[in-house]
Amino acid sequence: MGNVIELVAREKTYSGREVAATLGIGASTLRKWSMLLEQHGYWFLRDSQNRREYRQADVAALRSFYQMTKEQLVPLEEAARQVVTRTAPAPASVPARTEAAAPLVPRSPAPFERLEEQIHMLARHVQRQEDAQMALLERLEKQEAYIRSSLKERDRRLTKAMHDILETKAQIARMQDEKRKTTIWHKLFRIT
Repeated sequence: MGNVIELVAREKTYSGREVAATLGIGASTLRKWSMLLEQHGYWFLRDSQNRREYRQADVAALRSFYQMTKEQLVPLEEAARQVVTRTAPAPASVPARTEAAAPLVPRSPAPFERLEEQIHMLARHVQRQEDAQMALLERLEKQEAYIRSSLKERDRRLTKAMHDILETKAQIARMQDEKRKTTIWHKLFRIT
């Protein structure tokens, strides 16, 4: 047991800031991911103030988690489960193993079962996407109907306003014409 503790103690560790900078993520994101991995059974070293210390293996596991979630768009829970299944570092308090002892990596389901689980997960994801797409289409159709009715109402009001303006101009022109005619007759015949 002393050998394992000594090896872990001599291994270089990194702070959360260093790991976050290495991965190109924020410190809060790193904390969230670390907690998620711990919830699924992953183990991180802790310093005297109970802060996480990251080993090179931890950085590799977090980089794998990053690639799954950001590049392959695997949901966070599933990515954490896969990372823990692939790389499960044992805590330093675990007694040293002999060569004949079995590794402390959790048993993963058979490949067929994992594939089936992934297929079901993808099917659920596709169904959610289809539901969201249908909701968006319905919303879009309602918006188009509203826009069409609004445009028709606007056109009707504009046409009525133009008609009213033209009619008012025609009335003004008739009144001015009558006034002009009456003044000419008044001037010619000097009617009082």
